[in-house]
Amino acid sequence: MKKNTFILTLLIAILPFFSYSQCKEFTEADIIPMLGDYILSGRYNSVRLAEGEEILIFKTLSKGMNYRFVVAGDSELAKNVEFEIYDWNDKEIYKNKSNSYSKVWDYKSASSQRVKILIKVPKATDPANAKIGCVALVTGIKSE
Repeated sequence: MKKNTFILTLLIAILPFFSYSQCKEFTEADIIPMLGDYILSGRYNSVRLAEGEEILIFKTLSKGMNYRFVVAGDSELAKNVEFEIYDWNDKEIYKNKSNSYSKVWDYKSASSQRVKILIKVPKATDPANAKIGCVALVTGIKSE
């Protein structure tokens, strides 16, 4: 009995690391290459989300820099992962929903600013069977 409890506890403890690893592999293999000639800005965000969930991410942009934002979900999730970018005063800068749910958006920052990036996974048609998958946000930079 103690052995089974130990194994179960060990599995519960290491399971999040496997899911993180899967998201990391997805991001590095499928999303980062979409940056093209943009250079990865350092850190990227990848997280497991269920259908119907959303996440808010904050980024600081520097004046005069060209940015490429890439947002996508893995094959477990619907193809139309939505992302919206707002300035600090909640003024809309971009919505990919207006561009056929494009995964890539290029932007030149006219000023140094903090932005809010809202990523939404579409709701499941059957909430009892909502799928869970990786969603990644990768930001690249390029000087002129």
